[in-house]
Amino acid sequence: MSHTSLRQEQTCLNCGQNVHDRFCSYCGQENREPHESFWSLLIHFVEDIFHYDGKLFTTIKQLFLKPGFLSSEYLHGKRTVYLHPIRFYLFTSAFFFISLFYVFHPLEKILKQDEVNTKKSLVSSVNVFENGFQGDKKSFPKTFEAYMQVQSKLPQTEQDSKFEQKLIKQGYSIGKQYTTSEALFESLVDTMLHKMSTLLFVALPLLAFVLQLVFLRRKGYYYMHHGIFILHIATSQFIMLFAVEILGIIQLATAIPLFGKISSGLIFAWFLYYLVAFKRFYRLSWLKSIPMFLLAVVLQQILLMGIFFGLLVFSFFSL
Repeated sequence: MSHTSLRQEQTCLNCGQNVHDRFCSYCGQENREPHESFWSLLIHFVEDIFHYDGKLFTTIKQLFLKPGFLSSEYLHGKRTVYLHPIRFYLFTSAFFFISLFYVFHPLEKILKQDEVNTKKSLVSSVNVFENGFQGDKKSFPKTFEAYMQVQSKLPQTEQDSKFEQKLIKQGYSIGKQYTTSEALFESLVDTMLHKMSTLLFVALPLLAFVLQLVFLRRKGYYYMHHGIFILHIATSQFIMLFAVEILGIIQLATAIPLFGKISSGLIFAWFLYYLVAFKRFYRLSWLKSIPMFLLAVVLQQILLMGIFFGLLVFSFFSL
């Protein structure tokens, strides 16, 4: 609320309607003097921050203490006390990815002394583009031009497809740009992560559509219901992943395996949370909720795997 004096005029400065109280009944703007002191602006700034933080903490508290509750409250019209689901998701996802790029990843590079085993296994699959391709190097042309000459001499039925030729061309280009498979892997992962936030936001309507298919015969639930529910589930996942990243940094700094086990426990606990939220939001018995939940999760994972593969191919050709 403003600390400046109210205007004597009864005409709203924002919409021009008559104002009968402190706030305009048409647009909601406070009927106060337009000129403010620096101190008044500072007070407004602090109040807005604490007001937003208060809503944020209240929303996070209800999100985890009462799985499925926020989605039901929003759809029942109780929306003033909590953050809007889209704003809540955007704030949480942006905070997570900013922390990931500018805090967690730099700290991991500082703390890591040895290569992670899983990274080595993934890198081995990319070695096909390091100094040529796997197998006998003598059997494969050293340049893409030489490769195309070999292809032109082959019968049409034995030639590589257009997609394979584009893939091989990109492989030659990457082989010149990156001297080691480790550098290639890091660049590929970095490219994918920078596109991941946008892609996940685009994928949310598709994940909601999966729930629409699962509950196609259930009355009283429309696409909007599934969309709000998915927004809250995705937001809870980002908060969980943020905690997992913090535990990962602590484990690297302390070399205590317990933190890794806690991270695994958090991921498992989130799936249980998803199940409970699923049951409560759709008002199902445990006997019905478990098979329907498994069906929804399997379909969503298939969808995400397809999106991930598309992102992988797109990121590869973007290098």
